[in-house]
Amino acid sequence: MRPELVTLGPWSPAAIPLVITVVFGLALLWLWGEQRWGGKRVTLQRALIALLPAVAIGLLLYFLVNHFGPVKIKAWGTMLVLAFAAGTAYMARYGDRKVISPAECLDLALYALIGAIIGARVIFVALDWAHYSAHADRLLNVWEGGLSFHGGLLGALIAGLLFAKLRHKSFFAITDIAAPGIALGYAITRIGCFLNGCCHGHECHLPWAMKFPNGDMPNVPVHPTQIYAFLSSLTIAIILHKLRHRFPRPGHLFLFYLCIYSVYRFLVEYTRAGATGKPMPGLPAMTEGQIASIIIFAVAGLVMLLTWRKPAVAPEPSAGKPKPKPKSGS
Repeated sequence: MRPELVTLGPWSPAAIPLVITVVFGLALLWLWGEQRWGGKRVTLQRALIALLPAVAIGLLLYFLVNHFGPVKIKAWGTMLVLAFAAGTAYMARYGDRKVISPAECLDLALYALIGAIIGARVIFVALDWAHYSAHADRLLNVWEGGLSFHGGLLGALIAGLLFAKLRHKSFFAITDIAAPGIALGYAITRIGCFLNGCCHGHECHLPWAMKFPNGDMPNVPVHPTQIYAFLSSLTIAIILHKLRHRFPRPGHLFLFYLCIYSVYRFLVEYTRAGATGKPMPGLPAMTEGQIASIIIFAVAGLVMLLTWRKPAVAPEPSAGKPKPKPKSGS
């Protein structure tokens, strides 16, 4: 496992042009993606405008790394950023331009990122309060992992609802566009969990069992639950992509995602250890994660069932009834 991918700093002044070039290259890549996805053309003027924030970001990174460094880049946090980048790129590439533009997808991702981190941390800490009440100094250490997907999804939905309200857009249409990207991002995040050694499973002695020295059960062979999650969520993302035009109403694709995610989560909980893998008080045969999955599946499935009927189509004029003559213009 590799919880720390790389250590940055201290940097010499000669590194500043390299950092600026990398940031500027990422900005040009995004502009090129916008052009490919039907947005504005990449002109010299737009490129030069992108160079200004690239220089500012490069100088800021140089200052931060040398002032606070060396800075250790965590595997889990890096994969979280890549997950949001992949989800945003998916929305920008396959999203309906009538609903949201590629540039607006980036704005939505920023809203969702903030909401997801807050919601995910709050729920995770609440589920493992016995530990964090004794280690209050680690309450905000999100770079170590320890985020609840259910809490993150709730926080992201609240942020998305705020975004839709402020931008006067259909919240349900946006959730459909985002659903495959959410599943893809979840899969990438689980790679971070694998590298970090967290979110693994219970002890087992199967041929593919693994040991995570930095996990809760060091040097004990356990289920690589992170790999199960990665493969399952990647499959879910592919299914959602294939079905993205098959549902009758806005919001149904997202509700379907909640249903199949809940099925996956219910099953994988049998192998999972950690905060959500704890038995439910008063119902030891099931975990807290399984109870949450049952509730989400039931609610999402019921809403889909009650709203499944397609919108009524206006009836055509009767064949036997003469059509009214158009009025003559004055």
